[in-house]
Amino acid sequence: MKTLMLTSLLLPFVLNAKEFDVIIKNVTVISPLNPYQASVADKRWVGIQDDKIKTISTKALNDADANVIDGTGKFLIPGLMDAHVHLNRMPGLPFELSKFNEKEIAELESLQQQYLQRQGKNYLYYGVTQVLEPGASKESMSLFQSNGVAPTSYFCGAVPIYQGYNAQGINYEHLHEKRPYYAHQHGDPSHLHEKHILESHSPKQLVKRMADDGAICTKVYLEDGFGERSDIPLIASKTLEELISASEQHGLKMMAHANATDMQRFGLNHQVDVMAHGNWNWLDESKESRKGVIDELPAKVKAVADDIIRSGVAYQPTLNVMRALTDVMREGHITKPEYKTVLSKAQIAWYQTEAGQWFAREMKTGWGNMSDAQKIARFEFNQQLGKRVLNYIYQNGGLISLATDTPPAPTYASQPGLATYWELKDMHDAGMSLASILAAATLNNAKAFSLDKQYGTVETGKVANLLLLNVSPLQSIEAYNHIDTVILNGVPIERSKLALKR
Repeated sequence: MKTLMLTSLLLPFVLNAKEFDVIIKNVTVISPLNPYQASVADKRWVGIQDDKIKTISTKALNDADANVIDGTGKFLIPGLMDAHVHLNRMPGLPFELSKFNEKEIAELESLQQQYLQRQGKNYLYYGVTQVLEPGASKESMSLFQSNGVAPTSYFCGAVPIYQGYNAQGINYEHLHEKRPYYAHQHGDPSHLHEKHILESHSPKQLVKRMADDGAICTKVYLEDGFGERSDIPLIASKTLEELISASEQHGLKMMAHANATDMQRFGLNHQVDVMAHGNWNWLDESKESRKGVIDELPAKVKAVADDIIRSGVAYQPTLNVMRALTDVMREGHITKPEYKTVLSKAQIAWYQTEAGQWFAREMKTGWGNMSDAQKIARFEFNQQLGKRVLNYIYQNGGLISLATDTPPAPTYASQPGLATYWELKDMHDAGMSLASILAAATLNNAKAFSLDKQYGTVETGKVANLLLLNVSPLQSIEAYNHIDTVILNGVPIERSKLALKR
């Protein structure tokens, strides 16, 4: 009897419980079906509760307490994922401050604080609701999230080797402090470390630490030199095999930094999951392309691309790398109006100073008698090589992943959010269809990193990281710059509220 009385008392509250937090009415839902196709569903009502999509219906949804957004004439798509970014440091800031006086250092610190407070909003302003930092830690993820609203963030643990790429010049006794996930290999100066430190940097133990820290992937560096050089130590095959085995055990994907034909071949031979760069370094085979042989990919380049396609490796073109290294050398590039969407007046003004142009000068140094125009042309040529490989992989059914490597170097020409938008435009210029670009930015990335149960499509049960667009992304690449509302974890944010106040 008491149970019945209690039930009858609670019943009105159950019936009046809020069903939806947000309702988007009469919207066209566009969602990727596969890497090359998208579904289009007109006049849908989408109900969001907490941080999830609860209902997608052809019938009107009613909830007097819900925040109702009119989607008439608008397009709802999954939020974008940039699967290769570097967070928390303003692009182009000098690394060494000893040359600056006290006033100048204070200015640089102020610029850095402005950057920290804006980087999350800048990504969201351009529709990026998830980011992946392939070389971070749980502490850097916390810093990214602590400066206001920001995309959902994930990270890989980066695994350099002693004196290898991303660890050059670091004394071995300090390596474990500066590179917490470095891999100890046979031949390292082991006498400089205590036994427990060496053991913690064995492939098995370091991957376990990464997984415990929350990493979703392992990143290795397959880089033995720049251009045709091969003077940087390369990770041993045995070490790489042990890392891959440990990563599989902990459910972590294996991402490989590799942008040259031979290094991508090395990664494929060891069955990596994600190729963290496009192939713009064709080594000797680029010479024949420079002479005008451009109809087909050179044999070795084509063979690597074919194996990327066959193996299902997620391919990150990162066209932004060569673009950003080229654009920083262009006189006046920082005055492009697009930068005003992501940079304050003070930041733009500093980039125009002699101190702010330091990396542009560095990029132009060491080229012999080449003119600036010739230097720029060389980088433009390398970007075209990357676009040709991307086009081939796209045309032949490869899995392509939106990734920018923002910033790939201390270049101000690679800024959060804006670089992602320019990457989408470059992918389109390389020949990718609009449907395939949508998939690369959403579903493909979700699948590549085993996040497809949460993101990648507009489906019930998935996290409500969504974009409401004023233009269809299947009609124009410019749609990604015509965002009405960003929905982050179920919370709508009008794009205008994410805009930089000038």
